[in-house]
Amino acid sequence: NNKIKLYDGFFQLHELNFSHVKHNGDWNMDVKREIFSGAEVATVIPYDPIKKKILLLKQFRAGVISKKYDPILTEIVAGIVDPGESPEQAAKRECFEETGCIVNNLTKINSYFPAPGSSESYFHLFLAEIDSFDGEKIFGLKNENEDILVKSYSIDEVKDLLFSKKIFNGVTIIALQWFFLEFYKD
Repeated sequence: NNKIKLYDGFFQLHELNFSHVKHNGDWNMDVKREIFSGAEVATVIPYDPIKKKILLLKQFRAGVISKKYDPILTEIVAGIVDPGESPEQAAKRECFEETGCIVNNLTKINSYFPAPGSSESYFHLFLAEIDSFDGEKIFGLKNENEDILVKSYSIDEVKDLLFSKKIFNGVTIIALQWFFLEFYKD
């Protein structure tokens, strides 16, 4: 296996040259792929179990600029796990930074690779019990140039957004499908 750095910016791009054993036991010929470095990411559904509210974020996403969609996407909390930080610590920190809410209880849902064919990213998904607020507020770290609109939604409003296909962010779709299929019972 050989890994060559092609680009080093906010993220990195590497060229991988490798071979692997095929399903029939033979070795394949050398394969060359470009792989986006991605990140280890903590993602969080901010849920208020008393008020039955979910906080969702609206923020600009550069990967959508060239598409026919509005680049301001509706999402759950998400952020990179810092060096020396556990995914749980990152989830609590990101929830506070992006919503202003302290996590009262954190439940691990799952971890997964969102795009393993092109990225080394690895996501940890959590449910965070919080004390929510009504309406909407603006959050985000100025030193990271974040501009995050956070809005409090009823469970029915979130369900409508999800099932009417108004959410285009993959981790948010996965998280909310889990919420309605596995966790929240009317």
